[in-house]
Amino acid sequence: MIAPVTSFSAEYARFRLRLLTGLLIVACLSIVAVCWKIHASFVERERAARLQNQTYAHAIAAHVADSIELADYALTGFANAIKAMPPQQSGSVPFLRKYLSGNMAASSEAFWMIFIDANGTCVAASKHLEVQGTSYADRDYFRVHADSGADRGMFIAEPISGRVTQRRIFIMSRRVLNARGQFIGVIAVPMEAARFGSMLERARMNADIAIMLVHQGGKIIAAAPKFEHSSGTSLSVPLPFRSRYERFFQANSPVDGRLMLYSGHALEGLPISVIAGISMQSLNQAWHTDLLIGGSGIALMAIIMWLLAHVALTAFRRLASSKQALQESEFRWKFALEGAGDGMFDWDTASNAVLATLLCKNMLGYADMEIDNTFAAWAGCLHPDDQPHVASRLARCLAGDTPVYVSEHRMRCKDGRWKWILARAMVIRRNGAGRAERMIGSLSDIDHRKQAEQAQVRRIVEAAPDPMLLIGTDDSITFANAAAQSAFGFTLQELKDLSIHHLLPFLRLGQAAPWRSAIGSEAASCGLKAHAPLSGVRRDGSAFPVEISLSQFRMDDNAVVIASLRDVSKRLQAAQLLEQSHARLRLLSDHQQNIKEDERKRIARDMHDDLGQNLLVLKMDVALLAGRTAGSHSRLHQRTTLVLANIDATIRAVKSIMNDLRPATLELGLYPAVEWQLMQFERMSGIACTLAPEIAFELDEGRTLAVFRVLQEALTNIARHAEASAVEIVLSQDAGGFAMTVQDNGKGLHPDDRKKANCFGLMGIRERIHSLGGQLRMVGSPGNGTLLSIVLAAKPPLA
Repeated sequence: MIAPVTSFSAEYARFRLRLLTGLLIVACLSIVAVCWKIHASFVERERAARLQNQTYAHAIAAHVADSIELADYALTGFANAIKAMPPQQSGSVPFLRKYLSGNMAASSEAFWMIFIDANGTCVAASKHLEVQGTSYADRDYFRVHADSGADRGMFIAEPISGRVTQRRIFIMSRRVLNARGQFIGVIAVPMEAARFGSMLERARMNADIAIMLVHQGGKIIAAAPKFEHSSGTSLSVPLPFRSRYERFFQANSPVDGRLMLYSGHALEGLPISVIAGISMQSLNQAWHTDLLIGGSGIALMAIIMWLLAHVALTAFRRLASSKQALQESEFRWKFALEGAGDGMFDWDTASNAVLATLLCKNMLGYADMEIDNTFAAWAGCLHPDDQPHVASRLARCLAGDTPVYVSEHRMRCKDGRWKWILARAMVIRRNGAGRAERMIGSLSDIDHRKQAEQAQVRRIVEAAPDPMLLIGTDDSITFANAAAQSAFGFTLQELKDLSIHHLLPFLRLGQAAPWRSAIGSEAASCGLKAHAPLSGVRRDGSAFPVEISLSQFRMDDNAVVIASLRDVSKRLQAAQLLEQSHARLRLLSDHQQNIKEDERKRIARDMHDDLGQNLLVLKMDVALLAGRTAGSHSRLHQRTTLVLANIDATIRAVKSIMNDLRPATLELGLYPAVEWQLMQFERMSGIACTLAPEIAFELDEGRTLAVFRVLQEALTNIARHAEASAVEIVLSQDAGGFAMTVQDNGKGLHPDDRKKANCFGLMGIRERIHSLGGQLRMVGSPGNGTLLSIVLAAKPPLA
């Protein structure tokens, strides 16, 4: 006997270690993936920001270069014009002033020129004439041209604060020569930095972008945003801008101190560069957001993994506990079964090994090692007659069609005896495909119980009030109770010497084939019974009707058929008497209907012959009287006229009563009578009626009257109960007979309507049709109307 396992700590520890290791690996991989994703997102955003900065710098540099180039065109044009003048004009200050003011008169307020002579004094200006006479000898934009012996082209000075406008400007200048090639002065254009500041401000796409125009000396010419701050006197760009503005770099903004990502672009051939920057605040905020989302995701994943680990460990503990409880339950079950005298077996279907307890083996008289622990060895002990149904039930259980296997069968003992065994089992393990792998069960010795059942059956058969016979497989009678001996007139010994064919001849004639095939089935052995009215033969040769019930039973290890018979002579006689009574009642009902119709016909004829004639004579007399009093006695004439009206009303009432008793249209045939009846019904009820086209019917007077009365009763029921708005009547006749259908569109027929106790109308219709050998059919359901159909055979049944 196997003791149940009491501890699963080692297995639980291994499972927990494997689970935690796997979860830790997943967590590490997830953290690495999140960090890589955050870094990749930041790099991508920074790359996009650099590309945006570079695009801004290039675009703005092109605009600045265009503006400076326009100013340079003006300087070059003036210098060339002076050089082309005669010496007396180029050296004349009044002429230069006049020429400069005349050529710059159409220019904008923000664009103006000054001419500085060779001594550094401003002698002419296109605007702001107050600067004339001012010395510019110390200015770099003058010295660079005066000190040089050659033309150095256009010179752009560092930004300064203008003397006149007090605005931040930077000056562009060119060397001016006369026709002899002598240096006579410098032409200069003061450019306001605010002009470029407005342009930079318009170029900004959002508040995170900053753009600066920087002189190579480090001074900021213009900036956006906060141009006024950037244009403060002597505001210089920090060292990183002077040394690295041609590359990408990060630095604090010189304007508002924000950390910016910068990129620059130098104007070709000019001492000016454009620097575009984007605030790192948005990049850092996005990075912080990614960190927050990633951290939240990691935290959420950690919580989920912790919950999964907790659930898995809890489930494993429960599974281990259930496994332990199952083993303990199995142990207790084995102990209880063995204590109750039942043996237990464990069948491995894959190897066909059967582990049976010693009690199972002792039940059949075997010692422990005297029978093999194989399925074939135990199956070989089955009785041959029981093997089919045992195999069938076992196969159904293994396939999963039944939850448990239960079978009562015989098994051969060691000494050759057959013993009744009750086997109960169930499948406790299946593979992934659903195939049974292990079955456990028990064997119980029920041999004594079977013997007691057989003895009980024998006592029941003996005490049964109905004749009962036990029939062997060879059709011999093995036992008969006292009622059977009395019914057939034989003693028990005489019956045992006879075959069942002597008592029940139908078995010999092959009429019992259905019952005999049913008896051979397994269902019959479980109590299937067959019934049929048959005939038994007494000892004196007389036959009597019987009902027989057959069922299979096993007694003394032999299959027998228990035949229970019942003499139904009196019941058949009672049934015949009842049928005769019904026939007489139908004849009486038909006779009453005929009497009623004859009486109606007589009353209608008498009313026509007597009352009708008298009313007609009376009407003639009163009409004569009315004619004679028309001119002489007005009051008497009025009375006679009133009497004539009453006589006419009485005649109409008499005609109506005569038609109700027996319509005169019946004398014209069925179709005119039906047509008249439908007109009357439609006038009285308001229900629309439809009749099939007129045809000739070959019906005698009785059938014509019966069909007409059925139609009247059907229409009455429709008016009272159907709530219909239309009725359709179809009359037809062929070689098979006559048919009439009446169909309405009313509320239909409820199934319980036919069970009402006072349905005398339908009962009368049914009796009329039955008396004529016809058939009545009613079809209807709630909401779908009702159809009444009658069919009469071509010829009336013979009396």
